[in-house]
Amino acid sequence: MFPSKASNFFTFLVTIFSVTRCHADLLNIMPPNFQQAMGLAHEIWHNPQVMEETGQQMIQSFQDATAKLQEDHVGIQTVFSAFNSETLSTIKTAIRGTSSRHNISAQCENDTLIFVEGLALRQTWALRMFDATGKPPSGIMNGDIHWLGKYHQCINVTAEVNVTQIDNSTHLEYPFTGQHCNLLYPLAAPGGNSSAPGQGAMGNMFALMQSLLVGMCVPSSCSALDIETVFNATLAEIAYQMNKTGNKTATGVHVQCIQQYTDWDGGAIAVMCVTSLLLLLVVIATAYDVITKQLQLMKIKMMESPHAKMYTSDNGLLQGHRVDEHTPLISDGQHTQETVNVKVRQEHGMAAKILLSFSLYTNGAKILNTTQTAGTLQCIHGVRFLSLSWVILGHTYVFAISIIGNFGDFGALIKRWTFQAIVNATFSVDSFFVMSGLLVTYLTLREMKKNEGKLNWPMYYFHRYWRLTPPYMLLIMVYVPTFKYWASGPLWPAEPDPFCKDNWWTNLLYINNVVNPDKMCVAWSWYLANDMQFFIISPLIIIPLYRSGILGTVVLLVVMLGSFIATGVISTVNDIGTSLAAQAGANGANGFDLIYIKPWCRIGPYLAGMLFGYLLYKTECKQKLHWSLVLVGWAVAAISALAVLYGLYDQFQGYPLTTGVASFYNTVSRTVWGLALGWVIYACCTGSGGFVNTILSWEGFVPLSRLSYCAYLVHPIIMMLFYLSTETVLFFSDLMVVYLFLANLVAAYGAAFLVSLVFEAPMLGMEKAIFRRGK
Repeated sequence: MFPSKASNFFTFLVTIFSVTRCHADLLNIMPPNFQQAMGLAHEIWHNPQVMEETGQQMIQSFQDATAKLQEDHVGIQTVFSAFNSETLSTIKTAIRGTSSRHNISAQCENDTLIFVEGLALRQTWALRMFDATGKPPSGIMNGDIHWLGKYHQCINVTAEVNVTQIDNSTHLEYPFTGQHCNLLYPLAAPGGNSSAPGQGAMGNMFALMQSLLVGMCVPSSCSALDIETVFNATLAEIAYQMNKTGNKTATGVHVQCIQQYTDWDGGAIAVMCVTSLLLLLVVIATAYDVITKQLQLMKIKMMESPHAKMYTSDNGLLQGHRVDEHTPLISDGQHTQETVNVKVRQEHGMAAKILLSFSLYTNGAKILNTTQTAGTLQCIHGVRFLSLSWVILGHTYVFAISIIGNFGDFGALIKRWTFQAIVNATFSVDSFFVMSGLLVTYLTLREMKKNEGKLNWPMYYFHRYWRLTPPYMLLIMVYVPTFKYWASGPLWPAEPDPFCKDNWWTNLLYINNVVNPDKMCVAWSWYLANDMQFFIISPLIIIPLYRSGILGTVVLLVVMLGSFIATGVISTVNDIGTSLAAQAGANGANGFDLIYIKPWCRIGPYLAGMLFGYLLYKTECKQKLHWSLVLVGWAVAAISALAVLYGLYDQFQGYPLTTGVASFYNTVSRTVWGLALGWVIYACCTGSGGFVNTILSWEGFVPLSRLSYCAYLVHPIIMMLFYLSTETVLFFSDLMVVYLFLANLVAAYGAAFLVSLVFEAPMLGMEKAIFRRGK
């Protein structure tokens, strides 16, 4: 595969081919002398003289088998008829020898012998187990190195053994079932080191990118350690005999046995109880809302209708009211909808208002409402939705790349200029930093102006924390303990996020990008940590901007300069590459940990957003620029954004950047992107956006924009649910990616709608009810 591992990779294939000699696809072309083949496998293990000729013999064996196929048809019965007592004895002896030398469990040894004997006797259950084991397919040289086998076929097998009693009567016993285990042989990436399988769902996915995987169907009594010991011992023996150097200990093969979860543990049960209580509260709140508030709201509407007044008595009760085609759905009288809502709210106490914050009826209406109040930066909704769509598109590739069967095609794919927008999809996250910095500056400065420079700073921080944290923590509460019960498959993880047990508190404090970042709970939450950290320090820039534009701008530029210096130095010293996929620097430096998730390297776009937020505040979104300045602004923004996205094209054509150029790109590219996007938002908000503003301000983006936060939280979980439960590898094509992207996008926003209804919107409603926000 890779030159540095070629020898070990070949020896591992020898082992795999020896164990999976009865390739289900080759059963009809194997030579009839199967006994000789099994004897060869035994000699490979024990006879040094055989080792030097093993490779040529394997090649010749397959050539002979192909020639034989042209002469006659050799069926499965012929193949297994070669199992005679002598062959069976040889195999059993080898198994017992391995067990005694390497401390394999007695039950595993016994059940493995039963399995081998079942194969020799051509018993259906044994053949099904063997058939469910992964086999080398076509396309290995094109990257098809994940041979998953048939998971459900394996776990549905039950061994059947005829046991003879003293009185010569027989009965069936069922000593074990099939168990699916994955053998992973780590392969060194170019310029890197081999890696053991990672921990958790995402760890497994990224480890698969660098590993040969073979799905094995083995007796359920065998542990992962038993199987790993057998294969490593065999691999070490082969390598030792071939090279005549080193020792006979190898740790190249890692084994993961897929557990089947049927009985829920205490943590999952507790989560389900809490979630059930929350759902019950939602049902009660919705019923209360419909019975009290909504019916009363309809009554008030009808009373205020001109047609209803003719049927209303002096005491305000409807007398003989009828509804016909002339009755308006919404009153055109003196009271607006908001006035009516206020009337209804005034009749509810604090407890009732808190209960109503959980109503599906009210929350659903708020989420799906496309009405925008005066002063809203309407184009933000379109930018937010499109940016998250870009995030999901990039993750569609990243999450699936570990289980594709044509990884070799990526060499040609990555050279296409159109693919640069995928390679650089990480700039979509910077778009969110821009919007966050712009909005917090614009809205805070407006609030300070309204209150003559004063602001309730404790509530400033509390509102932000309360806005983000409850849905974030509730999602972790549901996802981590219960994810393993959602599905099953050959790649299904035992624990989706094992680091959450010890490091959840770093997420709660939004410091998980700087404290134990290598053991991060919910790996995609690094963005939330950065955004919160930027928000915390934002008053240090906003207050000077309010006092003096020049002073505030100087402070902002100093912070930006400091970020440039830090990023440039870190990138140069560690020789960090330009793209996330190539950010493995010198001496194993990890560009993801050193630059990508660190706030001092990612604050540039946030500062760019703050700058344009200040400009919108000062101009009150009313500044009209001369057409020539608008044209120059759009040209500079477009050229800058395109340079950032497509400027690395030559690097993927075989012209690598020098360390200095790569460091410069890492230093300024994200801030340049932030400034370009900041101009787009500024131009759209001040009437210079043209058709771009028309598209971005489409009212259909409004509810999608509201759901973007929850969609960001849930979309990786949805992708892992699909990719890790699949039983076959995927073969990527442009059409396949488009299909997967649209499916991921729709599923993410559908799930986000439910999460927002139950987790997010109620918490915001509670805050308004308790602190009387928005009064």
